[in-house]
Amino acid sequence: MPIKGNKGEWSEFYAFIKILTDGKVFTANKDLEILRDHFYLVLKIIREEAKGIKSYDISKNDGNVLIRDGNDSKIGEINLNDVKSKVSDIFKAMKDSSGTTFRISTAESVMKDLHCSKLKASSGKKADLVIVLHDKKSPEFPKLGFSIKSMLGSPSTLLNSSGATNFIYKAVENKPEKTNQKKTFTVREAAAQVYGSGGKLEFCGMGSETFRANLRKIDSNFHIIMAEITRHYYAGHGTKISDLVELVASDDKFVGSIDLAKDALIIKIKRFLSAIALGMTPGKNWDGKTQTHGGYIIVKEDGDVVCYHLYNRDQFEDYLFNNVKLDTPSTKKHKFGKFYREAGEKRIKFNLQIRFLR
Repeated sequence: MPIKGNKGEWSEFYAFIKILTDGKVFTANKDLEILRDHFYLVLKIIREEAKGIKSYDISKNDGNVLIRDGNDSKIGEINLNDVKSKVSDIFKAMKDSSGTTFRISTAESVMKDLHCSKLKASSGKKADLVIVLHDKKSPEFPKLGFSIKSMLGSPSTLLNSSGATNFIYKAVENKPEKTNQKKTFTVREAAAQVYGSGGKLEFCGMGSETFRANLRKIDSNFHIIMAEITRHYYAGHGTKISDLVELVASDDKFVGSIDLAKDALIIKIKRFLSAIALGMTPGKNWDGKTQTHGGYIIVKEDGDVVCYHLYNRDQFEDYLFNNVKLDTPSTKKHKFGKFYREAGEKRIKFNLQIRFLR
């Protein structure tokens, strides 16, 4: 059966074969520039397949890849040059394709040779690839999971929206709101009604107690901080997380209420973004640990594949801070953006979704 996927899905397979044939994974600086003198040697890659897992062992460094199934039984062995010769063609076909989903015939033949049955890991899993690295900083050979993001196609999300990412605000109005004959409003237009009447919106709760508890593990006031950032976004004051943080940090009254200086606020935001990238999800209790354990792999627009490893976490956090924005998901799906009455108060929900800039 022909295999189809979008650019993000094909990027996962491309990252796999690119790293496999390079035999190494390069790191990057905070600006996503590849550091060719800083890399980790790859000994083995493990992929989830439709039926169990498969491992691809290149530790012998003899130019071949040994393929084993989940029972550690050998199911194949091929020369890496047979794959390497097709990597650039696969990337070009992937980048040049204009369809929502598409086939890449060259990739299909490579998938057959590698006993691959699908393009990407199951949704909901933070680790898209598991890699056994030769790490000079460790006497062991760690098996580390990596999440893969692509700069091709539509920008990827860092934090997926759900009912759990709703923040709840009550409207405090100083005078009756002006009558507006419109039947429907955008989220920002709905909020503007309150501001236009000289009122304000005050944070009063979250859609998920689990997400609230997770945020409080970053800082006891972090749910309040994210509520303020989200409120500014829907008020039309900015989209980039770095700009919104700057705006919040300049509000002396708010910063004083949470007793957090600007530099400390930025550190907390970076920790939050990193936590989301490496393990935290809104709907599940977060134990503070990273589920990917290795870091992030990013497929760049020029075909380079780079990683942010936990050993260069500072650069990873700087990259996230400067390269993500808030976005508005489906109001209907996540039930937010309209005023309603509860506990005698006029309230509205705003949904938090974070997306990469590109």
